Amino acid sequence: MTFLVAGESLVDLIGTPGSWTFTAVPGGSPLNVAVALAALGRPVRFAGETGVDFFGGLLRGHLARHGIGGGDLAPATATGLAFARVGADGSASYDFRFDWTFSAPVTLDGVTCLHTGSLATLVAPGGDHVRGLMRAAAGAGITVSYDPNIRPSLIGDRARALAHVEECVRLSRLVKVSAEDLGWLYPGEPFADVARRWAGLGPELVVVTQGGDGAAAVLRDETTDGEVITCPAPAVEVVDTVGAGDTFTAAYLDALDGAPINGERVAEALRRGCAAAAIVCTRAGAVPPTREEVKAFSQGTGASRAEEGPE
Repeated sequence: MTFLVAGESLVDLIGTPGSWTFTAVPGGSPLNVAVALAALGRPVRFAGETGVDFFGGLLRGHLARHGIGGGDLAPATATGLAFARVGADGSASYDFRFDWTFSAPVTLDGVTCLHTGSLATLVAPGGDHVRGLMRAAAGAGITVSYDPNIRPSLIGDRARALAHVEECVRLSRLVKVSAEDLGWLYPGEPFADVARRWAGLGPELVVVTQGGDGAAAVLRDETTDGEVITCPAPAVEVVDTVGAGDTFTAAYLDALDGAPINGERVAEALRRGCAAAAIVCTRAGAVPPTREEVKAFSQGTGASRAEEGPE
C-alpha cells in the first residue's frame, strides 16, 4: 500500500516526571503514524503544515530521516507545541499551543490509503479542508483510515465535535478509536455498543484500543454484521505512553496490507498493533519499532474471536 497521512505535526515538549524540565521531540498524532509506517517499510507521504521556525526545522529533519519528503508540507505562522506531563504510571496529559489553518491542495495520485484524524479533522479552519480530502478519497475508491484521537482542551463544544467525528466515521473504511475517546464522546455508554453502532455507519472495521487492557475490533463484512475480535496487551515496563496509540494504528494498517479483511487478518493486525504499542511504551517518546521487532514481539500476543465483546 502507498499511504498518505494528512494532519498536524507538533513538537512534543515532554516533561521529566516530578520536575518542570522538558525535552523537545517530534510529535502530533498524524505525524507519528506517518513515521511509524515509514519505520515499518511502507511508502508514505505526509501532508500538513509547519512553521519556518526553529521547531519547524526539527520536524522537517525528523521526516527526512525517515525518508518522508517535505513536498506536502505547507508553511504555518508558527509550529504547534504540545506540553506533555508524564505521570508516575507513564501516562501523559497535554497542554497545547496550536493553530490549524491548513488549506494547501493535496494530490491523491497513487495513494491507496489515506489516514487522518486527531486535531486535523476537528480544529477550524483546517479541519474543513481535511474532511473534504476524506470525501474526495472515499469518492475515488481510496481506503480511508480514521482515528479521532480527541483532545478536549482544543475541541470545544462536544455536540459540534461529535457531529464532525461521526461524519468522518461515515467516510472511513477503517476506524481506530481509544476507549478514552469514546468515553468523552458518549459518556456512560459501553464502548462495545458504540463500536457496533459505528460499524453500522459504514466502516468495515472499528478497532477500540484500551491501553493496558489491549484492543477489541468489530468486523462487518458479507458474512457477519459485527464479529468481535479481542487481543490482550503484552505486559511491559512502561517508560511513557507517548505515541503508543499512533504506533498501534501504523502497525495494524501495515498488517491489514490493503487485502480483503477477514477475522484471521484482523486478529493478526490486532496482535501486531498491540505489540508495536507495547514496544513504544518501553521507550521515551514516540520512537517506532521496525517490522521485524513487531513480528518478533507479537509472537507471544494472542487474539481471540467471540460473539460478544467486552463491555
